[in-house]
Amino acid sequence: MDQNNKFLSGVYYDLYHKKISKTGDRPKTDPDGSSGPKTGSGGSEQLESELKSIIDEFYSKEGISNPQENETKPFTPEEIKAEIEKLVGLNNIKEDIEALMDFVKIQKLRQKHGLKGSQIVLHTAFIGNPGTGKTTVARLMGEYFKALGVLKKGHLVEVTRSDLVGQYVGATAEKTNRVIDKALDGILFIDEAYALATGDDKDFGKEAINILVDRMEKDRERLAVFLAGYEDNMKVFLESNPGLASRVSRKFYFRDYTGAELLQIFQLLMDKNQYEMSDECLKVMEKYFCYLYDTRDSNFGNGRVVRNTFERLVKCQADRLAEENEVTVDMLKTFTIEDIEKAVPVKDIIVTSDKLDSVMNELDQYIGLKNIKEHIKSLVNMIKTNQKREELGLPVKQLTYHAIFCGSPGTGKTTIARILGRIYQTLGVLKKGHVVEVDRSGLVAGYVGQTEEKTNKVIDKAIDGILFIDEAYALIGGGNDFGRHAIDTILKRMDDDRGRLIVIAAGYTGKMREFINSNPGLRDRFSWTFEFKDYTEKELMEIFLLFAQKQHYVLSDEAVRVLSEHFQNVCRHRDEHFGNGRYVRNLFEKVVMEQSSRIGANIENVKQDELSVITEDDVSRALLLM
Repeated sequence: MDQNNKFLSGVYYDLYHKKISKTGDRPKTDPDGSSGPKTGSGGSEQLESELKSIIDEFYSKEGISNPQENETKPFTPEEIKAEIEKLVGLNNIKEDIEALMDFVKIQKLRQKHGLKGSQIVLHTAFIGNPGTGKTTVARLMGEYFKALGVLKKGHLVEVTRSDLVGQYVGATAEKTNRVIDKALDGILFIDEAYALATGDDKDFGKEAINILVDRMEKDRERLAVFLAGYEDNMKVFLESNPGLASRVSRKFYFRDYTGAELLQIFQLLMDKNQYEMSDECLKVMEKYFCYLYDTRDSNFGNGRVVRNTFERLVKCQADRLAEENEVTVDMLKTFTIEDIEKAVPVKDIIVTSDKLDSVMNELDQYIGLKNIKEHIKSLVNMIKTNQKREELGLPVKQLTYHAIFCGSPGTGKTTIARILGRIYQTLGVLKKGHVVEVDRSGLVAGYVGQTEEKTNKVIDKAIDGILFIDEAYALIGGGNDFGRHAIDTILKRMDDDRGRLIVIAAGYTGKMREFINSNPGLRDRFSWTFEFKDYTEKELMEIFLLFAQKQHYVLSDEAVRVLSEHFQNVCRHRDEHFGNGRYVRNLFEKVVMEQSSRIGANIENVKQDELSVITEDDVSRALLLM
């Protein structure tokens, strides 16, 4: 028999046998048939005293230490306050908690002196992104409430919608009440609480809310309800039920961790798990976390992102050490720059002095586009000059980079947009510099209100990069056309997200003029116009030869002659819809197809060098298909 069972058996024996033998009486039976010591007026205190005496005597006789003597003392308010202060960041939350606890202390003191105190209602909304420490803070607040005598237990019961809402009539009431009963004298923490109000009128989530509101009032002295979730969703949720809004008047806003705070959390994780890295590596990690903070969206994971990053580093270190013949303790403890570069995309984030030169050299390699290249170089010099003036404390005119790309299809507009994104990223104008390509269909919906939502989602993806709208003039419609709603949404976001979004609108030259003139706001916001000219016959030939070179094809002299004559004719007769580079790519693919058909008929006897030769006949047959 273990000590716990031995203890219980001994106490039971003493209560119902040993004490009886001293008095010579059996326990009296109550009218309801129960028996045992009386617990009426004065009886409960006597019974408690006798029970304590028996317990102490039993522990002494058996040589067992009383567990209550070994229990750690409960935390004092000062100790819990110190733990809260140790949390990384959350300065506004720490101030809010202290203000709440000061209020609680004063009300308890007034009650102690017989004065009327204000009602202490502990229900609170925890508003913020994931990973911002909401659950950790809730646990510490529970301990704080317990230490101050506001809640007897101060424990935390953490739930989501699935723990409260049932699948059939009557199940939700049972589940919700059972969870609340479990949380009495402590805190009920409902994560993503807004999910309770996402269904229709028949959804059982509404029933859970009504029960919750009722119990928040009835059990307000024994229960604290913390409702957690994203800011926008929580605002709608609290407004969905007047009773809920009136009972949760206190709101704690959990701000996203800054880059420096994310690094602190990372260092704490390393210390806890006995890892370390050099100061040089820590500087790289700081740049990475600052980048994550600067480019965050409304779903940023905060501490969770740090934990995921740490776990990737552990895996990369393990993969590296697995290749070593001998592994020392220091090696097991240390993260290297190699681990970091494999775990996170630091090379894409950290701008080095040669990165801009590399991108500009790549721009120079593109065929044609002379005026575009000169335009971009002028823009780069202007940005660098402004940055130097700002560095020296001189006044700087803020530049806007929204641009119109005018020209026929296939003149390199999308390619140049991607190059510009990388240039802006290396110069610090954009944090990411990625390009999100859309046309009218990606922005406009068929019902009222959907276009704004659809457009905003696309823009959210383009934040810290470029939104490239191809055939932008298609957004102009009649008076009731939803394309105008997309334009209005884009214009608003160009202002709201100034510094984090660049919009490039592209299309035929004439139609883009109509687009710009259709709305005064468009004229005001697009500062730059890039004119993409059609490729010359010589440039078209160069593009074809470049395609061939990349895929290791060689053209015969006669094939070159036939192509040159063809491109001369094309340039003489082309219209505004001519595909330029796209036309050349399509022609090249057809030439390769014809070459494959020619040699495929006798593939067993074909020599290696013949696999790469494009002949006059290959080109001529391909031209018949264009």
